[in-house]
Amino acid sequence: MGEPGIKFDLSSDPPIDGMVWALDKLADGVSDFTTLLEGFDTIFRSFMTKQFESQGGFGAGGWQALSPAYDAWKQEHYPGRPIGVLTGALRSAMTGSDGYSAEITRDSASYGMSAGSAATAYGKHFAARRPVIAWSGAQSREFQKFSQVWLNTELDKVKGHGSAFGGSEVPNVPGVFGGL
Repeated sequence: MGEPGIKFDLSSDPPIDGMVWALDKLADGVSDFTTLLEGFDTIFRSFMTKQFESQGGFGAGGWQALSPAYDAWKQEHYPGRPIGVLTGALRSAMTGSDGYSAEITRDSASYGMSAGSAATAYGKHFAARRPVIAWSGAQSREFQKFSQVWLNTELDKVKGHGSAFGGSEVPNVPGVFGGL
């Protein structure tokens, strides 16, 4: 096998070597989660864009109103800017523009504001009262749905590699992620 990781070891009489080989191939293929994690990045940026467009209503139920004093100051210095947008740096840093960071490897990822973002101080102050990263269970299922599609794609890659799954058909795996 290729890289160290998951290895399936099944024994039966008669032998099911073909199935073991297919499962090993699947495990090898799943050792690289890059496309899954890149998809999560796309979903994350989309959710963050909707979160800022709705002033937190997309996932957090709406961000807490500004205090009267701060609202008056903001209208004087930054008229017409919605909650969560003072200079625009926080929105940019959370939606994929300036100050955004997506660090994706084969088996891990992080998304959001980069460590050196101009919005760091404002983001900390803002997030203390208003959750920036928040969405409902229904919205979280978008990640689960994408995961299931990705997994089925990985399973499809083993099609044609023997008859381990009863011919060249690889079974769909419904319900793997939260009953989808």
